[in-house]
Amino acid sequence: MEFKEAIKSSFVLIGFSGAGKWDGNIVNPIPELLEKSYRFFSKYKISKIVGVCLPPRSDHYFYTCGMEIESVDFHKVEQGMTLHTFPSQKYVVFKHIGHAKEIPNSYGKLWNIFEEQGYNIKKGMPEIEIVATNMFEKEETNEYEMEIWIPIE
Repeated sequence: MEFKEAIKSSFVLIGFSGAGKWDGNIVNPIPELLEKSYRFFSKYKISKIVGVCLPPRSDHYFYTCGMEIESVDFHKVEQGMTLHTFPSQKYVVFKHIGHAKEIPNSYGKLWNIFEEQGYNIKKGMPEIEIVATNMFEKEETNEYEMEIWIPIE
């Protein structure tokens, strides 16, 4: 599994959020948030859906699925949505390719590489998942791709 280091500039994210729990089989509520976000944001013709998980590498988390906006675009925030701002941060970026049900396996490989390379998670920063909108409805195919961004110290 290949990876790269990258700096992500500060950003503002609006979207739909929920508390989640990894139970070893299903990652709730991420699939529902992704679908809801895609339907809502398709009217803005965006190219990617951004998922943010706080804290990173936890079985109990708070997940937001949405889109990045410029600070002047706050008019896009509607009732029931959340808004988050994040500072610039250094990340290690991995790519998952394949069926969405294999994402947990990709994370397992990712954590092994992460630890072998001596990276440390930057606490308080978000783990980010980025999916191109053209991947919607391809989750159950081998064509599905997404990026996983892990914050590092």
